Amino acid sequence: MVTEPRQLPRGLAPLADESLPGYVLRLAHRLGTAPGDIATRTGLSQRPAGLLPLGFLHAVGADTAQVFAQVTRLTPDEVSGLGLASLSPRYGPLDLTHTSAKVTRSVINNNPWAYFRSTRYCPHCLAGDGSEIQQRHGGPWQRLWRLPVVFACLKHRCFLRHRCPACDQLVQFTARTRSLIPRPGDGSLHPAQCRSNAGSARSAQPPACGYSLDGPLPDRSGPLDDQSRDELLRVQRRLVTLLTAPDRDTTHSIGTPVSISHYFMDLRTLMVLIFASWPTGRTYAATLSLASALDTEAERRHKAYRDLQAKPGKRHHSRAYSAPPDDAVVTGAVLGIAETLLGIQNHDAATKRLFPLVFQSINRDPAASYYLRAMRRGTSSALQAALHVDRRKGSLRAHARAGGSRTT
Repeated sequence: MVTEPRQLPRGLAPLADESLPGYVLRLAHRLGTAPGDIATRTGLSQRPAGLLPLGFLHAVGADTAQVFAQVTRLTPDEVSGLGLASLSPRYGPLDLTHTSAKVTRSVINNNPWAYFRSTRYCPHCLAGDGSEIQQRHGGPWQRLWRLPVVFACLKHRCFLRHRCPACDQLVQFTARTRSLIPRPGDGSLHPAQCRSNAGSARSAQPPACGYSLDGPLPDRSGPLDDQSRDELLRVQRRLVTLLTAPDRDTTHSIGTPVSISHYFMDLRTLMVLIFASWPTGRTYAATLSLASALDTEAERRHKAYRDLQAKPGKRHHSRAYSAPPDDAVVTGAVLGIAETLLGIQNHDAATKRLFPLVFQSINRDPAASYYLRAMRRGTSSALQAALHVDRRKGSLRAHARAGGSRTT
């Protein structure tokens, strides 16, 4: 005889754009239990201590989703809305059609362009909207914070953070346990508290950091002028609109209509090329402050690239350029340049503007440049055409002498 799953004594309505781990944290807090207990009782976990599989951040399997919906009193659409999969038609790095294998794990593993093992956050959003339910259990851990292209909170006009101010660890970092929720057996923490281990790594049961991430904190973005801040918020507003506008499926890349999914893949490819060729694209930075922020980040990446080159064996040194930035200001600054370049309406003009970046990246490492440009699945045909150059450096230098040198 099959026993029907028992509903929880109390439910909880998901908040706007709430992620699955965030919902489980708030539901556990409302019921006075550990998030691992909720994961087990709702069918999300069959693993020890209620570990929540990383893949469930993307989507919950149909059978598991049905049990979860029944136990929590949610609708199928509400359960689906807790995962990232519903964003994949717009955000290319989550789209299985852009991967070499048509399985979800290829989106989760070795994909730094979606945060499956940590998250950014806005302290003001975590503090809640003042309603009674959010005063008790906090505001939402949002799905969009898991996307590297989301770096600012438009509601509170602040830049997202990615580390705990107290322990300096990545927030909700889960590399060791491969569970979406760190310390799933700990029911003593508020959903907005840091769940990182505060004790020594040698300790058998280190205590939690416990820092309240929803408290007012000083802005650590540095001496950013108002013009730079406003520019980054404009960039973020445009990108969030592309991710969320229900009545918009296409945009333009280099004067060509493309799907929004392809546009975000184009942004990713150009961000990588900008770092690999820096400081060649410095003149495209919106302000001197943003150019300076990118100077620091690019130098760090160049050093990481050289260090990887010096190591024996299989080095994957292109990863020094292909990973998205952690810092919110740096992210917005490089996205702003990528948007500017994709906004060029004429193909010939775009090719001329992009040529110096391509040329510099080839001078740095021809093989890595070719991989970063030609092997990026999902980029639009318009960008692929603009980035197409002969791999032979001699012909590129001839092109440069003929008038294809850097433009400003």
